[in-house]
Amino acid sequence: MTGGEERPALAELERQHLTRRCCVTLTIPLLAEPEALSPVRHRIGAYFELWGLPELAEVARLCVSELLTNAIVHVGPGTPVTLHASMAGPRPRLSLTDPAPGAPPVLQQAPHEAESGRGLALLEALTHGWGVERRAGSKTVWCELGT
Repeated sequence: MTGGEERPALAELERQHLTRRCCVTLTIPLLAEPEALSPVRHRIGAYFELWGLPELAEVARLCVSELLTNAIVHVGPGTPVTLHASMAGPRPRLSLTDPAPGAPPVLQQAPHEAESGRGLALLEALTHGWGVERRAGSKTVWCELGT
C-alpha cells in the first residue's frame, strides 16, 4: 500500500469515529449531594476521553462540578437531578436537570472576598455558551464546550 492509499483509509476511520460519537448521549440520574461530585466528575472525564476528546475532559469535569454544586446550594441537598452529556449537536453539551423550575440562575459578579458565587462565571469563561431551559416542573442548566 502506498502513502496515497493510506490517507483515505485513515480519513474513513476518523469519519467513522466521529459518526459514532456524534449521536452519543450519556444520562446519569443522581442525588444532588456533595459526595456525588467526585464520582460524577471522574465518570464525565472518562467519557470525554472515550469519545476522543481528552483535551476537553478537564473542562467537562469543572463544568459538571459547577452544575451539580449549583443544584446542591440553590435547589437543596438530596434533590434528585439528572446529568446529561451529549454529542448530538455541533458541540459537546453538558446539562443538569432539577425539579425546581423557579427563578433561573443568573450570572453575577461575586465580591473578591466571597468564597462562593463564581460558578456561572466559570461556565461563562470556560464554555462556548450556557443557558437555562425552564419547563413545567423542572429546569435544565446547560453548557456547550468548545471543540
